[in-house]
Amino acid sequence: MSPMLETVEKYEDRVFDQVKHVEEPILRLTKETSDMLARFVPERPAFMADMPMLTEIIESQLKFRKRLVDEQTRFIRKMVKAMDPVMEKVDAEPKRPAKKQTEPVAKVAPRRTTRKAA
Repeated sequence: MSPMLETVEKYEDRVFDQVKHVEEPILRLTKETSDMLARFVPERPAFMADMPMLTEIIESQLKFRKRLVDEQTRFIRKMVKAMDPVMEKVDAEPKRPAKKQTEPVAKVAPRRTTRKAA
């Protein structure tokens, strides 16, 4: 793996660590708020009997998100495959020019200048 990609992954890991770090306080605050609000929220009314439950909507949208990401993943892999001729050149190791063998350069002694008497 290239050093640049290692650096990117290191920063991605740091982002996930930060997200995990703030999740617990947010969940705790949400639970406390929910416990307090539950006392004031009425039971589900009869006219909402035919409507989906909130948990059903959430599960449905999570399934949709997974399908969408899976489809995008499939598509991007096909795109990369379609771009094989270009990708082979872009991803190839760079050709390094052969070092020219140079002959040692003889050092020239500094010139002596004559001084004029004042």
